[in-house]
Amino acid sequence: MKNKIYFLTLILFLASVTSSILAMDIKTEQIAKIPTEISSSIIGMRVEKDLAFVMSSEGKYATINLKSGETSISCINASNVLDFDIVVGKIIYIDNRGMIGGHVFPKWSKGPYNNACYIEACDQGVVLSGGNSAYFLSKNATSSVELPGFYYALPVNNGFIWSMSIGKDKHWEANLFDCFGNLMGKVYKFSEYFEPSNLEIGPQGIDGELLVSATENSNRTLALIGNNGRMFWKINGPKKVCNRDVAFGMRDDLIVLDRNKDGEIILSRWTFKTPEG
Repeated sequence: MKNKIYFLTLILFLASVTSSILAMDIKTEQIAKIPTEISSSIIGMRVEKDLAFVMSSEGKYATINLKSGETSISCINASNVLDFDIVVGKIIYIDNRGMIGGHVFPKWSKGPYNNACYIEACDQGVVLSGGNSAYFLSKNATSSVELPGFYYALPVNNGFIWSMSIGKDKHWEANLFDCFGNLMGKVYKFSEYFEPSNLEIGPQGIDGELLVSATENSNRTLALIGNNGRMFWKINGPKKVCNRDVAFGMRDDLIVLDRNKDGEIILSRWTFKTPEG
């Protein structure tokens, strides 16, 4: 009987913790409105230091100062851009032909990388993903390393890669691999009730944590998972605007693409306090 009471008390405690994380007070601050020529075909956002880069599929992009909201518009010599990243203030991208361009290393093959639609830069090179395999291009390589079965791949520093997949017990897992696809550690197992749609991973947190965006029971959620196997927080996120509509600022705040009451896409800062413990 005592064991049952203890078990029920534990369940109620965990439920109260989860609900408090989901219901935590979040302060929102509008930074800037996204120009129409970008928002009409927006594909995503990247943040580097105090600048946000918001791009359209036509290669036009807005650079927004996160402190002042000052916005400028530029473009790259590309069309049908699927995804992009920022490397030392310069853009690297992949287009709908599977070709990469922009700030690429001279030795790299520019493609095509069939079915790849995401590009992620890291200190070791870049990772291309989105099809049945991912591809790792190290800085000085002339050929890529294929990572079979990696649809989700997020590189972090020192050559490690976050990936998510369904384990043998049919539960979703978030694990760390090396850049050759070798499992380095099983990190986090989601509950049997985690049945996401619109799943997206990244960007990484300040200390290499994994941000997981998903639709659960018709609600958008954002969860931050550390490489120590702990979920630090989980919050209700904004309705999805596009891929990569959430990033981290320099102060560990969330930089978010959202819509205002008039349906315009805006760039906002979300700040909140996570529970202690």
